[in-house]
Amino acid sequence: VQPFGGVANGFGMQGSDLDATCYCEGMDASYAPMATQEMRSRLLPLIYANPRFKVVDQIWTARVPILKLRFDDALDVDLSCHNTEALPNTQLLRAYSEMAPAVQELGLLVKLWAKGEGVCGAPQGYLSSYSLTLMAIYFLQVDPHVKMPCLSTRHFTERGRPPQPVQWSSPMPSAVLLFRFFCFFASQFQWGSEVVSVRHGQRATVDDQVYDNLRAGLSQRL
Repeated sequence: VQPFGGVANGFGMQGSDLDATCYCEGMDASYAPMATQEMRSRLLPLIYANPRFKVVDQIWTARVPILKLRFDDALDVDLSCHNTEALPNTQLLRAYSEMAPAVQELGLLVKLWAKGEGVCGAPQGYLSSYSLTLMAIYFLQVDPHVKMPCLSTRHFTERGRPPQPVQWSSPMPSAVLLFRFFCFFASQFQWGSEVVSVRHGQRATVDDQVYDNLRAGLSQRL
């Protein structure tokens, strides 16, 4: 069982849900179609037999089936199965959060602002907490006065060992970074065409050849 998401990537807030996935070593994403069967036949009986867990909901029709659980009546847990695609992303964001205190601070400030203003949450039609974290990292990478390094993603795999930490120091305090973050996305970012990509770490639009395989393409949602 491996945790992922905010609790594991360094950008979690107090009261955050715990996202976790269970899988067998050696299995890759090709086993994902078996998730529903495995969860129903093997996981659910174990969970029901444990009095510390309460099954809140069972979501079988999502792309990634989820068991929503409550542990000790205190912690909400979203449990998936064979969802190994989430693990490299968690490793990558963890490496960024550990690069400098300002990275984690900006990510949390943006999420706290969005939560306070009621503009966070994909089910409500807003950007997800994960998307906001990516936006914060992307801004730090492309701001010409900040220039946070872009980490190579080839070391971050489901079973790979993350590279040695990269040392970097923010040239300005977190309050100034937050101000510049809002200015960037309010007046400089090209909504509808520019791609937020922490893997690329450079400003580019969706028609750039580096994004030839981007599934969403020119979305009209924004």
